[in-house]
Order: sequence, then structure tokens, then C-alpha cells
Amino acid sequence: MASIVYREPGRYSSHPCITRSSNGDWLVAFSSGPARTPVRHPPDEPEFVNLLVRSVDQGRSWSTPVQVPGEEWHGVETPGLAEISGGDLLLNQWRFRWFPTEEGKVLNNGGFEQCYWFDPSRKRWLPMRNGQKIDRHPLPYLRADDGAFVHVSGDGGVTWPHSVQVDIAPYLGAFSPKGAIELKDGVLVLALGSQDHDPLAASFIVRSDDRGRSWGKPIEAARASGLVFSEPSVAITSSARLLLFSREESSGFLYQSDSADGGFAWSEPRRLPLWGYPAHCIPLADGRILLVYGRRRPPYGIRASVSGDDGTTWGEELVIRDDLSGSYNGLNMGYPSVIEYEPGKLFTVYYGEHQGSTCIQGSRFEV
Repeated sequence: MASIVYREPGRYSSHPCITRSSNGDWLVAFSSGPARTPVRHPPDEPEFVNLLVRSVDQGRSWSTPVQVPGEEWHGVETPGLAEISGGDLLLNQWRFRWFPTEEGKVLNNGGFEQCYWFDPSRKRWLPMRNGQKIDRHPLPYLRADDGAFVHVSGDGGVTWPHSVQVDIAPYLGAFSPKGAIELKDGVLVLALGSQDHDPLAASFIVRSDDRGRSWGKPIEAARASGLVFSEPSVAITSSARLLLFSREESSGFLYQSDSADGGFAWSEPRRLPLWGYPAHCIPLADGRILLVYGRRRPPYGIRASVSGDDGTTWGEELVIRDDLSGSYNGLNMGYPSVIEYEPGKLFTVYYGEHQGSTCIQGSRFEV
């Protein structure tokens, strides 16, 4: 049975990420902005922010949301959230810069910024060419890239004193609605994906050996001619292999890449028989690997699959929900993130519509 994690009429809340704290708290970060008609996904406007809620009773009630990492961080993409050993909490997000349309045109045409305009027919932001007319642009602002950031909190998300920008070159973007993972030697691995207009169209990782205060150069994990990989999630298996799962934009299937050396070298991405996106993968207490993902075609809902052999094969789909609304061409729902709170007992958060508001919801299930 589904529950409501956060819902506020007049706001569009979406793209959650959940983590379980060492003290037992459940923490959910998500995007939230004003509800518009037609729907504007984050971050189609500078008012989108990341909010954080907390449950101290295993999801039966949730705190009032707070903006993270602070009030000055707005116009941001979907957040990733993770707690690492020692209790530090890491929040990763991508931020844009925003300009009034006429100012953005001047900056773009003068070569000072690469600005992007919104094409309503494609529902996508496109790079603006020098001198290009953008008569169809329906918004009073243009946007430009700012960068990928990781923020570190030592007090469970109350304050965020450490923020660092991640060097993603040569990629043009770094999006992930999932958080970092920690290897046995304490190294952190964060999976990121480039933008849909990036010619590299790849998923990659960055590594940190100082608990998220700095990050190394990107290491490519998935790229293939004719395919567009994005929004990856990474997990470590009981045999210390890394499994990375990418959304593939053109087909909608999940692709898997494997690494046996901590993420320095990766196998060629292979297509899984699982349609849905994006995925969140976690190791279970019994050593199996769990995938959850959204199904954005009828019947709309949330699915899962389990591997008992370190990702070599995957079991039949588990239907967590198949009754979500398919409005906005099926794009107004999904993006599940999951925790195991007791052996074999899971709680997944995702977004969908309830009583006219797009909100954060949750479901319990067992495997």
C-alpha cells in the first residue's frame, strides 16, 4: 500500500532519493518547485530547489522539509543522497545559471555563455546558436550550465559546511538522481551521466579518497554508438564487483556495465531485458542485488528485479505498483529510490500524482 512522503498543493515535487542513516533515520531529498500548466520538470525554471525530509519512525511520519544545502541553491537538478561511514551525509546535484532572455542572447552571441532555450514541441532545452532566432521559446529566461557539486554534512543534514565542484571535463553535464557509494577501502564512487545534447552521451564515475571533499577525473563507464546513456546508478556486490546501470534514452531499456577493479575499467554496456528508467540498485543483506525502476508506459508504475549471481542474470520483474497516473505522456511519475530497512524488507520512494498534486510517495515490499 502506498503512503505519502511529501505533498503540497500548488507545488510540483519529484525525483526523490532515499538513504537510511546509521541512527535509524530515513532521509529523503527531492526536487520541488511551483506547479505549472503545462508541466515543467526540474529544472525548467530557476525556482526549483532540493528539499530534505526525515522520518524517525520508519516512514510512518515525516518532518517539515528544509531546503538543502541552503537557501541560495536554486535552479538545481534532481538530488542524490547517501550516508557514508562515520555518519557524514553527501548531497550531489547539478546547478544551472539563469538569465533574462534578452541578456542571455547578448551573453550567448558574444561568446560569454553557452545558453540554452526551451523547444516546447520537443519538451527539451537546446543549445542556442550564435544569432539564432528562438521565437518559439515560451519562457522569460535562458539557462546556462553551472556545474556538478557535492555537499557534505557532518550533522545529519542540518548544516552543509563543505561544498566542492566536481571536474567533469570532457563531458558537458553530470546528472544523477542517486547518491555515492562507499567501497571497502573507504573510496567513494559517484555515478553521473552527461546531458542529452552532449555528443559523448555517456555514463561515467568519479572517485573520492577523502570522504567527498575532492573528486578525481571522470572515468567513462558506458558509451556506445547510436545510444544515449544517462542517469546511472552504481552498486558494489559481495564479490567487490561494481555494477553500473544506465538509462538508454532511445530504447528505454536498462544497460549494465561491470568493473572488477574499483571502477577504473568497465565492460561494454549490455542491454538487460528490463524496460524502464532510471534504475536504483542496492546490495541486499543476503548478497543479492536489487534494481528498482519506473515503468513509463501502460500499466504505469514501479518495477523491480533481483539478481542472485552478482548481476550475471536477473529474475522476473516484480510489480510494486501498476496504478500510477500516466499524465504528461507518462513522464509525471517514477524515478524510484530504495532502502532495505530489515533483511528482505524494502521501502521505495518515487513521485506520482495524488489528489491533483505531483508528490513524493512510498511503498513497502519484500523480496
